Amino acid sequence: METSGAGYDRGEYTTALDYSGSNLIYLGKTIPGLAKSAATWQITKYTYSGANLTDIQYPSGSREFSYIWNDRASYSYS
Repeated sequence: METSGAGYDRGEYTTALDYSGSNLIYLGKTIPGLAKSAATWQITKYTYSGANLTDIQYPSGSREFSYIWNDRASYSYS
C-alpha cells in the first residue's frame, strides 16, 4: 500500500463502522478516497460478552492496510 500522499502522512483516514445493536463490531480505516471494495483497509473486530468488550482482533492477526472492508465478516480474526 502507498504510504505517502494526502491524508496518510497526517494520520487522517476514512473510517467505516459496523454495529450490532449498540456495540461496535468492526472498525475500518483507509486512506481517503479509496473504495470499500479495495484491498486497502485496516480492519479491527471487537468482541463482547454482554455489554463488556472482551477482545480486539485483526484479520489473521495483521494490522496491515490490505483487507477489503466489504469482506470483513469472512475473515478469520486473531
